[in-house]
Amino acid sequence: MLGELEAGAVGQFQEALVEANYPLTTDRFLQLLRDGQRPSTLVRNALDAAAPFLTVPSHIMVNPQGEFMGVNYDHCVLGLRASHRMVPYLPRDHQMLSMAQAVWYMPQGLDVWDQLLCEFPGHYARDDKHCGDQPGGRTPDGRDRFDGPTWTAPKQWFQTDHTPIVDGTVPDRLNRFAASIMEGDKQTAYQLSLGLHAEPNPAVRRQLESQLLFCGIIDLQETLLGGRKMQNIGHKALRARALVHLAEVIGWEHAAALLYCVVPDIATMPRLYSLFDLSTQTLGMNFRQDLYTLKQRNDQPMTDAERDAFVDLILHAGATEVTAHITELLRQGKAIIHISDTITAAFAKHVVDDIWSRRSFFQSGHAYDYSNVVSFWLRNYDHPHQAKAPYFQGLFINDVIQVNNQFPQDPSSEVYLGDWRDHKTWADGFTVSECLGRLIAAVEDVDAARAEALARSYLERTSERRPLMEALSICSSKFQNDPHQQRNAATSIEEWELTTATKYRDTILIAWAKYIAGCIKRTTALDCTRLFEERLGKHNGSTVIAASPLQERDQGVMGMTLAKPADDS
Repeated sequence: MLGELEAGAVGQFQEALVEANYPLTTDRFLQLLRDGQRPSTLVRNALDAAAPFLTVPSHIMVNPQGEFMGVNYDHCVLGLRASHRMVPYLPRDHQMLSMAQAVWYMPQGLDVWDQLLCEFPGHYARDDKHCGDQPGGRTPDGRDRFDGPTWTAPKQWFQTDHTPIVDGTVPDRLNRFAASIMEGDKQTAYQLSLGLHAEPNPAVRRQLESQLLFCGIIDLQETLLGGRKMQNIGHKALRARALVHLAEVIGWEHAAALLYCVVPDIATMPRLYSLFDLSTQTLGMNFRQDLYTLKQRNDQPMTDAERDAFVDLILHAGATEVTAHITELLRQGKAIIHISDTITAAFAKHVVDDIWSRRSFFQSGHAYDYSNVVSFWLRNYDHPHQAKAPYFQGLFINDVIQVNNQFPQDPSSEVYLGDWRDHKTWADGFTVSECLGRLIAAVEDVDAARAEALARSYLERTSERRPLMEALSICSSKFQNDPHQQRNAATSIEEWELTTATKYRDTILIAWAKYIAGCIKRTTALDCTRLFEERLGKHNGSTVIAASPLQERDQGVMGMTLAKPADDS
């Protein structure tokens, strides 16, 4: 049953996790790996222990003034999913480093509702709410008690003991499942998912996965302009994607914890369906009943010229123009995955050409990861509503571009990323192989301009892409407390591997380098990486840390204490 701990060393690992003792949890995880435990089994053990504490009553909390306050979505399952996707791109000695970072985060991501109320330790309580600075927030020796371990058990906000619903045909239950989520009936949705999960026919699993992805994808805010609290910023789609991936890792028969983590949460407030209504009306007026078979019938590729024109429109036009252009591409018979891949390419070009501030990556990064979920759904499933997906994807990415464009470039700002052109000659002075080591060091120094210059120099001088992707995977596995970094890496890897917009593949890699060096981080500390290398990864003196221990420095919560630029000598 969910929440019940195993015996022995595995149970001790789970116990440290639910006690919010993240260094001890990670240490025990690494020791279990060293002793021969399978990573997939340990992921299942971690989910079984943590699942009861990863849901919330709502993603909107009403504050004492009667106003909305956002409650974060769980990032634990997202970190595990993204980290597992990165494993093949990490060197043998550090292949489990990204997973260690996901485990390091998990105890800090429990019971986020109580963290916001300063009633449970974790990084939201410690870093966002600064609960340790409030009366009673410090131990007698001055330690921040919100850094863990916990002094109280995490709360279970949604009961785990539910009877599966098994009456009715599979199509009927799948329809009821989606309707229950849209209506906010999380209990019925969860019970239906348990019943469908138990079906022996593998085709039912695929249908449930596709329906779950559909429900996550269509629940999206209309706009982020104005900084509204009523938004989902793509998180429900990301959670559905994590369930599908991790169920493959741990085995579908063990996926009850994943269903518990994800299904009730997708039915949780806020639920935002205005874009679903828009796409339904738009397609209905233009294609009538044919809208449900567009994916099967549309098989025409997009030319490079058509892609370039669409990218330019996403970057510079508004929502009305984007909507009309997607409709026209569908009318021309363009393959939906080609439309989707071009939208993702437009985002990568925006990152490379336009983003100048460290603050601009946060919302944009969510749109990128959301876009990856859409393309994953289109590539791997058939669903009658898939022609609607590019509208969500295109409007979300166009929206975050418009948000970023509200802030004109300011080279004097403390969050200015710098210009890679200023370091081109410096980067070209290294050999191709030296560029990768220098890139790892530049990212560690959060020096986005040099990191981008090095990535561009490497790409210009060799046709080999795998070594760069491996170096960027190392960079994306080093910093702790923030699964956004692993998510961006997993998205970049998958889109580079699978995109039909092949002329933009290098743009994806440059955007990845710029993101991991430039994005605001919760911390630049390398404690988890050091612990990993002590326990597992530092064979024959190898390390992925560029700085000496005396030079390492934590640059502060959200990375706002920035590294000082170095000269190019």
